Amino acid sequence: MKTFAKAIAAASLSLLAVSPAAAQEEVQASVFFGDLDLDSAAGAQTLNARVLGTVKSMCDRPDVRDLKGNIAWNECRATAMTSAAEQLAAVGVQGPRATVTVGN
Repeated sequence: MKTFAKAIAAASLSLLAVSPAAAQEEVQASVFFGDLDLDSAAGAQTLNARVLGTVKSMCDRPDVRDLKGNIAWNECRATAMTSAAEQLAAVGVQGPRATVTVGN
């Protein structure tokens, strides 16, 4: 029964980030991965792509000349990736294999 509950919890994760465009507005999105075989390289790559794509859609990149906006954008991305990694670790899944770059 414990394994079943873990499998259900592992089926999706909810990303939380602070949107730089909306000045401290919290945004949330879900990433479903219950259909993936995370023991395979292809499954792990697909999860990684889904998480990165969701983070990209949550955190709009400002104009490169907007220094404060770029700082907020990097914080948004870092917060969302940390949220994803923590949730995946909590259900025993190794998190996305991606590095969030702070700065351009």
